[in-house]
Amino acid sequence: MSSVKKNIILNGINTVTSILFPIVTFPYAARILLPEGIGVINFQLSIINYIVLLTSLGIPLYAVKEVAKFQDEKYLRNKITIEIILLSFVLCLFGYIIVWILAEFIPQIHYQSSLFFILSLTIVFNSIGVNWFYQGIEDFQYITIRAIVVRTLSAVALFIFVKNPTDILAYGIVTVGSTVGNNFINFIHLRKHIDFRDIRVSNLEVFKHLKPALHVFILNLIISLYIQLNTIMLGFMQGDDAVGYFTAGTKISHIGLTLISSIGTVLLPRGTNLLQKQDLAGFSLIINKSARLTVALSLPVIVALMILATPVTMIFCGPEYIASIPVLYLNAPVILFIGLTGVMGIQILYPKNKLNIVICSVSGGAIVNIILNIILIPLYGATGAAISTLIAEFIVFTLQAILGRNYYPFTWNSIVLIRYVVATILMGAVLQIVHTFLSNDVLQILISVPLGIAVYTIGLYCLNDDLLKDTIDFILKRRR
Repeated sequence: MSSVKKNIILNGINTVTSILFPIVTFPYAARILLPEGIGVINFQLSIINYIVLLTSLGIPLYAVKEVAKFQDEKYLRNKITIEIILLSFVLCLFGYIIVWILAEFIPQIHYQSSLFFILSLTIVFNSIGVNWFYQGIEDFQYITIRAIVVRTLSAVALFIFVKNPTDILAYGIVTVGSTVGNNFINFIHLRKHIDFRDIRVSNLEVFKHLKPALHVFILNLIISLYIQLNTIMLGFMQGDDAVGYFTAGTKISHIGLTLISSIGTVLLPRGTNLLQKQDLAGFSLIINKSARLTVALSLPVIVALMILATPVTMIFCGPEYIASIPVLYLNAPVILFIGLTGVMGIQILYPKNKLNIVICSVSGGAIVNIILNIILIPLYGATGAAISTLIAEFIVFTLQAILGRNYYPFTWNSIVLIRYVVATILMGAVLQIVHTFLSNDVLQILISVPLGIAVYTIGLYCLNDDLLKDTIDFILKRRR
């Protein structure tokens, strides 16, 4: 079993490349396809993601937990993996029935049915992807190398084949390839870990996974109501341009969110395995560090995005996306709420089989989000959807903190440490000065990013933050 620190570093590299990919590709695509083209892609992709949600049936998260539980029992681990793959294939067939019905009978989809069918490849790739297996056995080295190769090829394909607004089908292919195209490689690589001849077909219990996966599916379905549904409601109520503005603003904020969420990707299988072994002390230790790290990373990212919302949007998307600036500003605080609910819900409550608490909290947020969308989208368009998301995520965080308080191996006083707030305020003051006296967008970003990182790091060092010092000691040891 590889070390948690090594896994976090590998997953950090994977996360950084996943951040760099949209930083390099989205500005190019946004300027070529314009808000309308970006809106069409993301409107249809949101619908496809709902179908993926239905056909995956909560399997990815459930499967990570099951594989992680039996890391040390190879036969059971492999048997479970084959059963879940077969179940995924069956569900995939139902997904394509839905795809055909929508493409044939929904006018907003029918006029771009070719694009819809291309994006639907996500469904089949998702069913064979087994990314959950590699997370469950903590093979983050393979995940990282594979992801970097696929993202590099996808970026090259984008610059070669997408050159004008009519190349929307080519962009659809690149989008599918960059997100789930590597899942085919996953399936082929699976032979390295599993000898399919060791498993008898008569011993397989494919449908026994249906019921427990349904619990996760309910959670994922509710979460999607205020993630994908925002885009779909915008598309029907305000049109493709509004979807394009909302997509641009959320994609920028999600770059920061990706970094925070990557912590949970590493720690879910390890936490599950520790609970399976009844190692409660080890579980508490990694959860405490995860919660503190989430706060330590979220606060400076939020403040930086809010102060630099205008230059970031202008550089990342272009002047055509000026309506995305308030979306980015409102989406920035969501990073902290989602990061902490990821720790509480996915890293703690789910391994402890307290998923009902997560479902209740997310249901409250989803209901609020839908109601606010109906009220605010007609009035404020993409900005209204962003306001709805912010309030909904705060509701989810608050409910989860209250309902699950008896299960968390930490106190909020130990996590929300004043030193992170103080260091963030110092960094924010410096960035605000730069923002005030520099009008050039490019110069603002070039100066603000390294300066902000330096001020925040020095601030934490002066405040004697043990997480930072542990990180420095670990890096120094690795270099010896």
